[in-house]
Amino acid sequence: MRRTHNYSWDQIVTTANAPVLCKAAMVDGREDLGILSSGQVVGLIEDIPTCAELVGRIVWEATEVLERLNGHSSIMAESLKKVTVA
Repeated sequence: MRRTHNYSWDQIVTTANAPVLCKAAMVDGREDLGILSSGQVVGLIEDIPTCAELVGRIVWEATEVLERLNGHSSIMAESLKKVTVA
């Protein structure tokens, strides 16, 4: 089965060089010469916090989870007793 496509030479050359261009950017650190993959996740980014803000959010969320789990610690202990086999 033969497939025909209407690719330009620029598209073909760029595709053929993609591994080299990715290596230049990601391995060699030459983003000015290469290409960087971003993927669909780029559309999900809503903000770019500073490191201090990010760590603060992580600590806050962890504290919230621990507080919720403390309220359920007796229920969890009872569940573990049922699962534990002597």
